[in-house]
Amino acid sequence: MKMDFSDIFLSKGVNYFSDDVPLKAILSFLKIKPDRNLNSLGKFVSEELIEVSAIVDHYSRPVLQTWNITDDRLDAIWLSPDHSRMLQKMQELGVVRSAVETGAIANHFLSGYIISDPGFYCTLTLTAQTAYALQKYADPDTTSAFLPRYLDVADPWYGATYYTEIQGGSDLGANLACASFENGKWTINSDNKYFASNAGIADGAIVTARPAGSEAGTKGLAVFFVPARNSSGQLNYNVRRLKDKLGTISVPTGEVEMHGSEAYLLGDKKYGIYYAMEILMISRIDDAISAAGIARKALWESYLYACKRIAFEKRIIDQPLLLSDFLQMEADLEASTVLSLMAADMFSRASSMKPPYGEGYDRARVYSHIAKNNASWVSDSITRYCMEIFGGKGFLKEFPIEKFHRDSIVTSIWEGTSNIQALDLLALLLKKNIHVAIMEELLAGVRNLKDESWRIKVSASIQHEFDAIKKWLSGEDREIYAKDILNALGGAISLVQLFMLSDLDSSRRFTQVASIFYYKHFTDHVGMPASLLKSDAIQWMNRD
Repeated sequence: MKMDFSDIFLSKGVNYFSDDVPLKAILSFLKIKPDRNLNSLGKFVSEELIEVSAIVDHYSRPVLQTWNITDDRLDAIWLSPDHSRMLQKMQELGVVRSAVETGAIANHFLSGYIISDPGFYCTLTLTAQTAYALQKYADPDTTSAFLPRYLDVADPWYGATYYTEIQGGSDLGANLACASFENGKWTINSDNKYFASNAGIADGAIVTARPAGSEAGTKGLAVFFVPARNSSGQLNYNVRRLKDKLGTISVPTGEVEMHGSEAYLLGDKKYGIYYAMEILMISRIDDAISAAGIARKALWESYLYACKRIAFEKRIIDQPLLLSDFLQMEADLEASTVLSLMAADMFSRASSMKPPYGEGYDRARVYSHIAKNNASWVSDSITRYCMEIFGGKGFLKEFPIEKFHRDSIVTSIWEGTSNIQALDLLALLLKKNIHVAIMEELLAGVRNLKDESWRIKVSASIQHEFDAIKKWLSGEDREIYAKDILNALGGAISLVQLFMLSDLDSSRRFTQVASIFYYKHFTDHVGMPASLLKSDAIQWMNRD
């Protein structure tokens, strides 16, 4: 008898967009208008993508094909036909195209929440970044030669960003890749682009390299587009090997070597590090929003299981301790979702800016650091605990729940660890003082809350957090407290936004969520009323 995936995955058939009650409320609150393709994407992910991603993870991972049959170097990735079909379908639904359409990049980010398989979504994120960079910073000839290939839905190209080198990691200033300009053309040489996701799939990549004669450190870097094949049709760079990873199996991550690789300079080379970080910010927001989406799916699946699993003569969802855990996870998840969507919206609004940018772009940077750090750790915690809800079955690879956790772990590592997010944020706050404006906006929002008792409590909490932030920023040991600053800003923003959202909710569901978040993170936890952990805010779906 042929197996139905719903026999091992209870969420099959839900619509991860239209059935997600908190998501739709948050989008309305933030005034983000979703694309109509997202409804189709929500159904497609539930009914097809998650099953295919599980099969790819277990049985048909990408394979590096180094040589072709006639002994020519190939360096291409062999994907299963279903893997290719999934990528094609998501291209048809506009996941990449929305990143370069005017005012539509918020829908690219929203797609990540719905897809939330970091492997598949990484392939599309890197492609979207490549298209974004070509459209915004390439010269007209380079744009016209390559951008249409990335937007061709029938036969789309795929992209990549080759930044990281083995000796530097997140320290891009330590990069050794060098670029030379001779006879009117740029070429790049590099032995160790070490974490090159989409290597072997990408038809072209965004690459950081140091032009000959440029200064040391990050300020000497420039950004280039490097096609996988040169103007003569020959391989333009080589894929040395693929990494054997814990998760995100569906995106091949390899090591790339470049020896005289043809390249196209993007923009003005003196702004290279700014371009590189702007392009990277897309991935950071994608990490955040994908992490929130993974946690949502894991929580959804665990809730459906808890409604069916009987232990000690009743459903485990009716056990008070488990329901309490669910409600507290829900509050953290909704806070992360708000932060991630705020970062996405801010970047979307600032995406037309170029160096030296402006206040809107700086604000988007701040929120991208906060959102990525917060969502990745919340996702890690929720997906791990969801495995526990399934008991021993949660530890078995034959059921999909464990894959959510393996995939979520990387979201705190990709595009800079939590320490990198904290230190980058610290430097930005010291230079721009953006936290002062954030505090004023949050306190203004609190003054408009309808409930006087909550106005008093939330206002006091925000003032307390920002007093601590100011103290940490002014001290000699500010780097030691960089992560505390990052977490304090994330908590303060989340608290106010959740209560502002609750004022728009006639059902009082979001008031419960905001209240749980307050008692969990802004009190000693002893004061949380038990009544908050008994009622039904867990009902986030439009179906049973």
